[in-house]
Amino acid sequence: MSISKKRYPQVSDPEMNRVISRIYDDINELINAVNQKLTVEDTDRFKGNLGDIRVAQISDKTYEIQGRTKDGWASVELSFKED
Repeated sequence: MSISKKRYPQVSDPEMNRVISRIYDDINELINAVNQKLTVEDTDRFKGNLGDIRVAQISDKTYEIQGRTKDGWASVELSFKED
């Protein structure tokens, strides 16, 4: 389940309203960066913005957590926790 975008409360002071709006825009940008759908590595290899984080399923059906760097996606393989 994804995290929904946040909407800022309206205030009567225009300057304060602008500041609050900018803060919420930044929060929503962070939500988008870390809240991407599960991806398959081959199809989404070049999508994303610097600093984005995602979970990707690799072609051999394993999973990685990936972070977008200036050089592309960096990744670490995930393993399932045994209960």
